Amino acid sequence: ALFCDYISTNFQLAKLELHKKWLGTTKVLLGVFFLLCGCAIYLLFRSKSLYIYQWCISLGVSDYVDSCRSLVQGFSISDFVRFCLPDGLYCAAYILMIDAIWNDDNRFAKYLIMSFVPIITVGSEILQYYHVVQGTFDIMDLTCYSIPLLTYIGINFTNKFKFNKLKFRDL
Repeated sequence: ALFCDYISTNFQLAKLELHKKWLGTTKVLLGVFFLLCGCAIYLLFRSKSLYIYQWCISLGVSDYVDSCRSLVQGFSISDFVRFCLPDGLYCAAYILMIDAIWNDDNRFAKYLIMSFVPIITVGSEILQYYHVVQGTFDIMDLTCYSIPLLTYIGINFTNKFKFNKLKFRDL
């Protein structure tokens, strides 16, 4: 019976480690996907005066980007998708990447670093509202900056609760 318990415990630990690796890989892939989607929106539907287009010139891919821009020239997208969504996607990508890098680490430093970009972006948007920072306040920008962090917090705490419930159920 002791041997069976030992095998069962090791199997469960191996399964948990595999799940953690899969989860980390999924976070990285999803983060890269969000980053690429945000970049695609900027490159295809925003002004060529943005820095990202200058990077494309430096990388020698501006002709390819111009070809893609001409393909979508007839498409109409909302101002929300054009101006707000990419920033929310970048914020979500940042959170996912930091979480994947610091996967098993639950120290305060991880959460401080993870919340750095969302707090700065939300803070600057709020300061724009009070005219402390130059720019135009936009509630949709504020929403897109806030949703990734709030979603992460909600999912993270829900999963921690479920994991602890499963862990202590077997004791």
